[in-house]
Amino acid sequence: MRLEGSQETLLITLYAKAVDNRSTPSILHDALADDLVRRIDYNFERFGLSPYDIRGLALRSRIIDGWARAALQARADTMVLHLACGLDSRIYRVDPSLEVDWIDIDFPQVIQLRRDLLPQRLGRYRTLASNVMEPDWIAKLDNDRPVLVIAEGLFPYLDEDRARELMRRLIEHFPQGGQLLCDVYSRLALRLLRNAQMIRVTQARIGEWGPNGANQLETWHPRLQFVDEPHYAQLPEMDALPLPQRWLFKLYDRSRWLRSLGRVVRYRF
Repeated sequence: MRLEGSQETLLITLYAKAVDNRSTPSILHDALADDLVRRIDYNFERFGLSPYDIRGLALRSRIIDGWARAALQARADTMVLHLACGLDSRIYRVDPSLEVDWIDIDFPQVIQLRRDLLPQRLGRYRTLASNVMEPDWIAKLDNDRPVLVIAEGLFPYLDEDRARELMRRLIEHFPQGGQLLCDVYSRLALRLLRNAQMIRVTQARIGEWGPNGANQLETWHPRLQFVDEPHYAQLPEMDALPLPQRWLFKLYDRSRWLRSLGRVVRYRF
């Protein structure tokens, strides 16, 4: 199966997690990602990922995994919507109760790859083969409980108006409220990403955003409220990283300008 454009970028994050798993120490310990990369016939070196790229992507996923576990511990009846899931093995890393409704959503060809390559998951886990921007799938979901929306690596590939509309439909469909876990970027960061080697080789389209990028999502809907974001220098994983990488993450924490480029954030609604 040939992946093109934004769908091919799922291999970037998959490869980063595989390389992290081979590192000492590993941040994410994603052995399943490592296994998939060894089984897929693809030239992953073409992405040109740096050690900082690999660590950054692994840390982003580890933070979101931790938030997801906390949300499910607080409310075990929460429904999880993992948007644009790609080949991410988050359901296996978080390993929720078999009673948790967890839905992985992506394009039909990506979901077919998941079904072909990933192990079967028992319980109430399911996949949904759909473009997340299609208008009909949200209305078909039960809305009598909270929802956890995970949108890791999604917003850069959407235009701002489409991202706003997606979040509006999700928030208004779930009157019981919920959380949004995502990464957000400034317009400058998106411009830099557009010219990064990993994006250029896939020819993926980066979306168009206003001056603030996605750094002020709380203005998108009256119910959407910022909760928090991590401080990398305070994470226990920092202690085991090589000194140059620790220095870069600490610099990121101390610089408001650098943090404005790209952040991992948690919202509630």
